[in-house]
Amino acid sequence: MANEETKVVEPTTNETPLSESEKEQVQEILQTNQELQQAFGNLAVRKINLEAQENQLKQQLSTNSQKETEFAQKIESKYGRGTLDVQKGVFIPSEQ
Repeated sequence: MANEETKVVEPTTNETPLSESEKEQVQEILQTNQELQQAFGNLAVRKINLEAQENQLKQQLSTNSQKETEFAQKIESKYGRGTLDVQKGVFIPSEQ
């Protein structure tokens, strides 16, 4: 048998290759981070939309409260002090 030389290839840097399992774990972590970042972005957009909707509802509530106050003043100036029975649709004057 001939004398065979075995060549060992040594890395020229201090790099140590990762195992396949380690590579998969790193990829899984990176993928999860990307998914979480996307979820946070989506959540931020939904939050902005909800805040805009909340502001819109607050404005509508304020407008409706103003209408209620104006209506109550109109009824009071027309019929005097009293209460409304919304069920019956009648005005009940206060006893004075």
